[in-house]
Amino acid sequence: MKEILIRVMDVITKINKSMVWIIGTLVFLMCVMLTVDVLLRYLFNSPTAWAFELATWGTGIIGFMLGGYALAIGQHVRVDVFFERLTIRQQSMVEMISSFFLFLMAISLIWLGFDYVTHYYNIGAIATGGMEMPLWIKWLIVPLGGLLIALQGIVKLINDLYIIFTGEKIYETEEEM
Repeated sequence: MKEILIRVMDVITKINKSMVWIIGTLVFLMCVMLTVDVLLRYLFNSPTAWAFELATWGTGIIGFMLGGYALAIGQHVRVDVFFERLTIRQQSMVEMISSFFLFLMAISLIWLGFDYVTHYYNIGAIATGGMEMPLWIKWLIVPLGGLLIALQGIVKLINDLYIIFTGEKIYETEEEM
């Protein structure tokens, strides 16, 4: 049972870590497209209609889709001045309390994001910028990002519970070793 749990935790963490490469590739492509837009604007006085929309959409993707990654590598917000002085069990207890707020935020992102996705899908809303893509596709990043954060939060919660009861970690990422 423990081995299965560790495998599931590993799969979730690998999914979140793979998002860095996926989003990094998208950011690179976005930079190339925005560079093309700038060149077209200043050299040929013919800007693209979609550049601004692409930049704002790309920023949203970065923010929402990498939250689980930040949690997986321990780069989320925390007051380390006090936290580092605690024992590993005390740290896990503090993390369990903060997990409540993490899951509250993740559930809100999933719930409200999915509500927006279904609403925009049902009314057939289309973006008015140059890309003219269905709005529900753009809003899909909100519940997906919330899901990635929630899944990584479950990994963290299981690890914290195990530490509280046994005093040792059940799962460590490469960054923690």
